[in-house]
Amino acid sequence: MSRYPDWTKQVANTPAIITCHKEMADKHPELVVAYLKAMVKVGHWANQHKPAASVILDHQTFYRDAADTYRGIKDVDMVPSLSAQNMKAIKIGKDFMLKHGYMKNDFDLGKWARPDLLQQGVHAWMEEEYAAKSWGRMQDGAKLDI
Repeated sequence: MSRYPDWTKQVANTPAIITCHKEMADKHPELVVAYLKAMVKVGHWANQHKPAASVILDHQTFYRDAADTYRGIKDVDMVPSLSAQNMKAIKIGKDFMLKHGYMKNDFDLGKWARPDLLQQGVHAWMEEEYAAKSWGRMQDGAKLDI
């Protein structure tokens, strides 16, 4: 399906949805943000190292082998995102599950998604990357004895 020209028919492939219970998001957002930061970091690594990522992902996919997995992911952005296309893909999948009885209760995706938590995870990753690429290059790190 990943090679089918109409992306709306591929929603079982992407995006991978990261979910947690509402109570966890409300009571322990720091844990959700830490997890999302890690997923953003992994996604960036996977985008930069698609052949290596395909070997890892091959252990949990239904592709024939790592080369086939690579063909399936080579054009996929592995960084979590609430882009308009990803939200549309989630809606298509949700509507399919409702129509065929896999889900009983509909919900508003706009209220369900938590872009605030994803944004915090992205910011945490960016701060870590910046620190590693700026202060981390200095001898003794960021210690300034003035």
